[in-house]
Order: sequence, then structure tokens, then C-alpha cells
Amino acid sequence: MPGTTNQNTTQENATGNSMGQLQMEAIIMQHNPERGVLACADVKIGGFMTIRNVRIREDDYGLTVSMPRTKMPQTDQYKDSVFFADRSMKEQFDQVILDAYQNSVLSPVLNDDMPEEGADLEENMDQEEGSGMSMGM
Repeated sequence: MPGTTNQNTTQENATGNSMGQLQMEAIIMQHNPERGVLACADVKIGGFMTIRNVRIREDDYGLTVSMPRTKMPQTDQYKDSVFFADRSMKEQFDQVILDAYQNSVLSPVLNDDMPEEGADLEENMDQEEGSGMSMGM
């Protein structure tokens, strides 16, 4: 099940003009889609743009967010398809994705730890029936 996280951010550019609030929502699409990648995400920014195939990797520095890349035909090298001019926006972008990833990894674990409402009741009834039968023999 895709995990989502919302975060509102505000930024001012170098001239002091406000860009307004940008809402970011990360949706974890796949876990372990390829070697070396923990998950892929799509990130909706505001109501106007979605960045697809953002990768989450683990390296020596911990979890890292990698932007989608394009292979340049002349040099056969890869370049980021999307990049941020402002470092603080990139950090906020990364945090939204990492929070969504953590939630998607933890949510199945938390759901497994929670007992089903009727499971304990059925288990107790089975134990009582079993103990009652052994006493009568």
C-alpha cells in the first residue's frame, strides 16, 4: 500500500520575493525495484507538478534520495533530470520522501503487531473448550 506524507513549506528566493507555500506529497510506489534501490517514489509538488521515479538508496551516509536521471546521447553520461537551485528546498524535498518511506516501512510492522479484535476471544474460547474436555475424561 503506498505511503504518503504531506509537508507544507515556504521559501524566499535571493531577492526576497516569496514563492508562497508549496505542498509536497510523496507516494512510495515500489519497494526494492532494482539492485541497490530500497524504493521508488512519486512526489507531487503543489497542484502543478509530479516528479516520478525518485529513488531511495542506502549508502555509507544513511538513506539518500536520488533524483531521476537522463542519459546524455553525446557523452553516454547521466545527468539529473530535475534539480533544485536552492539547497533548503532540496533538503525539505528529501525529508518528505524519507518520512513517507519510513511510514511505509513501519506501517506493515505496526499492523502485524496489533492483534485482531476477535482473535484473542476465539483463542481463549478454544483453550477453555480444550481444558474442559480433558477434565471430563
